[in-house]
Amino acid sequence: MRTAFYAGASGLLANQKAMDNLANNVANVSTTGYKPQNVSFQSLIYDEMYVNTPTDPEKGNGVKVEINDTNFTQSSLIPTNYALDFAITSNALFAVEQDGVVAYTRAGNFNIGMDGETGYLVTQSGGFVLDNNGQRIVLTKKDGTNNFDTTNLINTIGLFTFANANYLTPAQDNLYVVSDKSGAAVAVESNEGQIIQGALEQSGTVLSEEMVEMITLQRAYQLSARVVSVAEENQQTINGLRR
Repeated sequence: MRTAFYAGASGLLANQKAMDNLANNVANVSTTGYKPQNVSFQSLIYDEMYVNTPTDPEKGNGVKVEINDTNFTQSSLIPTNYALDFAITSNALFAVEQDGVVAYTRAGNFNIGMDGETGYLVTQSGGFVLDNNGQRIVLTKKDGTNNFDTTNLINTIGLFTFANANYLTPAQDNLYVVSDKSGAAVAVESNEGQIIQGALEQSGTVLSEEMVEMITLQRAYQLSARVVSVAEENQQTINGLRR
């Protein structure tokens, strides 16, 4: 009976973790360039039900859930007509230097950040957008004005690809960092046809799909809770018979 109890308990934990991931995806349904994370369920180690018997059957010990990968499928693009908004039409990512760390993102809603009299292209959270050489992008002013020139940024902003982008590790501020599985960042030689200025990529979260998944997880959670409850009731009955 304890095996059933532990199997049910592991199901509760796994489904709760999957529900937390789903909640994060839903919370970012309006976040520019957000990519939803996928989860997968895996069985825990099986062991032999009996000892030293021919064709010994195995028993399971429950389930676990893992954040499997990130879904970088291209999302729909919306026009904004704002010169500092950029959308990627390929499988590449922007590079960002934030807090001394280089990370990557699909969110192209940029701003201008000032350091003294020098203007830089930055993200919403203040990270420096990088070019293909990994250098910060310095903005120049238009002749005779205090306005910055944004006309050639499409060819200046860096784009980077990965052997397995789905395995980039999510970080804060809608950023991703390199992992062992993702491979190293490779700079794109030419941005031609891969960036649209005055547009943004919408969140990859599909609300209808997440709602269906939520119902499935809720039912699985309820079933696991029932297994725990029945296992505990049976254990109490057995303990009562021993008295």
